[in-house]
Amino acid sequence: MVYPNIIYIDTLIIINLYVNFFLLKACGVILHRRIGTARCIWGAVAGGASSLVILFPALPAFMNVLVKIAIGAAIVLIAFGLGSFRAFLKNALVFIVINIIFAGFMLILHLFASPPGMVYNNGVVYLDISFLALVISTAAAYFLIRTMRYFLDVKFNAEKVYNVTFEYEGRSVSLSAFADSGNTLTDFFTGKPVIICDRSVFGENPPRKGIRLLPYNTVSSSDLLPVFKPDSVKIGEKNVDIMIGISKTAINKNGVNAIFNPKLLI
Repeated sequence: MVYPNIIYIDTLIIINLYVNFFLLKACGVILHRRIGTARCIWGAVAGGASSLVILFPALPAFMNVLVKIAIGAAIVLIAFGLGSFRAFLKNALVFIVINIIFAGFMLILHLFASPPGMVYNNGVVYLDISFLALVISTAAAYFLIRTMRYFLDVKFNAEKVYNVTFEYEGRSVSLSAFADSGNTLTDFFTGKPVIICDRSVFGENPPRKGIRLLPYNTVSSSDLLPVFKPDSVKIGEKNVDIMIGISKTAINKNGVNAIFNPKLLI
C-alpha cells in the first residue's frame, strides 16, 4: 500500500499509547474497576507498540478482527490481570467494544472528512495533530464517559435495593442495601472495598475479633470507621470479597441499612 502521507514511527506510537491509556481508563469507568496507574501505563505501552500493524499490507476484514481481538485481550491481561476467567472475558469484551467504536469513528472520519495528515489502516489511526489538540480531545472524551457513567449509576441504582448477607463469628446477618457510587471507601491494608452498615444490624452481638479503625472523609467531616473482615458476603447470589464498616450514624432509611459501591455488582 502506498500512503499519501509520511508516518513518523515515534509519533504513531506516542499517539496510540496516549489513546490506549484513556481507552483503558474509560473501560475501568464503565466496569466500575479501578486500574493501577502502572498497569494502565504498561497496557497502553503494549497498545502503542501494537499500532505498528498500520505499516502492514491491508489485512482481510476477518483477519483484521482476529488481530484486534488478540491485541485487545493481551492489553486487558496486562492492565487488569487475569482474575477469574469470567471477569477477564467481561473486561476484554468491554475494552474491545470501546476500541471498535473508536476505530469505527476514525474510519468514518477518514472516509468522509479525510483530514490532512491522517492515515487509517488495519484498524489503526495515525493523526498528524498537535499534542495539545490530542490532550484536549482525549480528556474531553474521557470526561464525557465519566459523566455518562455517573448519571447512569444515579438513574439505575438510586432506587434499587439489594439483599446483602454476611457471616461472622458463627452468625448470619441479612440486610437491605443501596448501590451508591459515592461510596468509594477502600481498606488501605487489604485494598478491599468497604460496605458501610448501620450498627443496628448487629443487635446485641457486634463483632469482637479483627476490628480496626479506618480513617475516612465526608463532605463535612473526618472520622474513624470500625471495619472487620467477615467470613463470607453475598450481594444477591454473588459472592464478594469485601470489608464491613460499622457506621456510627444511622443509615436506616426506608428499610435500607447499608450502602456499597456499584462496582461490586460487576
